[in-house]
Amino acid sequence: MSLGDLALGTSFVKKIRSWREVFKKDSTELKEIQKEKLRKMLSHASENSPFYKSFSIPLDQDPFKTLKNFPILPKQTLKERVDEFLTTDQTKGLTSITSSGSTGAPSKVYFNSEELSSNRALQIIWWEWAGYKFGNSVLQTGVNMKRSAEKKLKDYLLNTRYIDAVSHDENQIKEELELLLEHPRQHFVGYASSIFLFAKVANKYNIKGVKFDSIISIGEKLLPNFRKEIDTAFQSPIYDTYGASEGFLIASQCRKGTYHIMSPHLVLEILDEQGNEVKPGEMGRVVLTGLDNFTLPLIRYEIGDLAVKASDQTCSCGLQLPVLGEIVGRITEFIKTPRGKYITVQTVVRLMKKFEEIDQYKVIQHSESELEIELVSGIKLDSRYEEKISSEYERVLEEKLNIKFTQVPKISKAKTGKFQLIESRLN
Repeated sequence: MSLGDLALGTSFVKKIRSWREVFKKDSTELKEIQKEKLRKMLSHASENSPFYKSFSIPLDQDPFKTLKNFPILPKQTLKERVDEFLTTDQTKGLTSITSSGSTGAPSKVYFNSEELSSNRALQIIWWEWAGYKFGNSVLQTGVNMKRSAEKKLKDYLLNTRYIDAVSHDENQIKEELELLLEHPRQHFVGYASSIFLFAKVANKYNIKGVKFDSIISIGEKLLPNFRKEIDTAFQSPIYDTYGASEGFLIASQCRKGTYHIMSPHLVLEILDEQGNEVKPGEMGRVVLTGLDNFTLPLIRYEIGDLAVKASDQTCSCGLQLPVLGEIVGRITEFIKTPRGKYITVQTVVRLMKKFEEIDQYKVIQHSESELEIELVSGIKLDSRYEEKISSEYERVLEEKLNIKFTQVPKISKAKTGKFQLIESRLN
């Protein structure tokens, strides 16, 4: 890996060693690291970013108090005014990363080589929590098949075979599974829905013997039915991760299954509709402040997710990092009823589990009283079956809804390659 840094002008090796030392520290030391990094970030942004400089926010001795005086930043503002966030006059030599756009229009952020190396090193730390060691073989699914010279070198150095996550069909997956039987890979990294499809094909065709030292889910929510299918197919440890494509590595599961927040890398706030921190056990909006990207600071950036604040901040795995309760998902991944209730993805999953003939489904909300459910099934579903589903929805939601059913050969993914279980088309 040192040769890779030399060839690319990066500092990956130095960064991963640094992160390893950070995560050995106790909770008090980790809080102090976060506090000092926040102090530096708020000072740097206030002095060098035109956007934040315009607010003239006084810096309190306690950076957490200062933070509360910064406005919450919507994604649209970043998209429209990205140049005002930059702390440098030119973007030459910087790396730009564009978000998936899964909660609206995509936004762009910039990193210098040091910042990018730090993020990539932190991602490998997550792999290490799942048992990865340098030299281990990896199968990874993703959406960016146009691999740059840098990414090709990274794949080579990390012994990674990178395959397309967008165009999976049964025959392609069967070929990959057969290849894995002949040439096993130690770790499987990919979108939750992509790994889920591999598992479905393995179970459908009774392909046994494909196992991994670990399976690492990235990029989207690992739904309960996804995890169950994957566990049945591969009987391998599953580790879920939680990040945002603007460069935030938010939380990852340890060997105990607990989501640990990367507090030396960011400040995570979970806020109610009035902007106040929710109580333990309550759900709120995810708002992030990055502590490592000084090129383009993002302070109190709302990513469009909901999460539950943990009731218990301890974990027996040994890590002293704070704990995240539950990742609920995108704000768009909800059904809003005429009475103003929000029905979560988890509720839909539990409801649809009752209908075993349905292989896949997607719920599209066109208005507060009108839903469309796309269904994939090996049998023709008649109107009586549709009436059963409608009745179950109305029983659970306790409201009358107009539900239209469309049976399709397969559920289409978003342009990002992600599987969206609920698609809200409400204004």
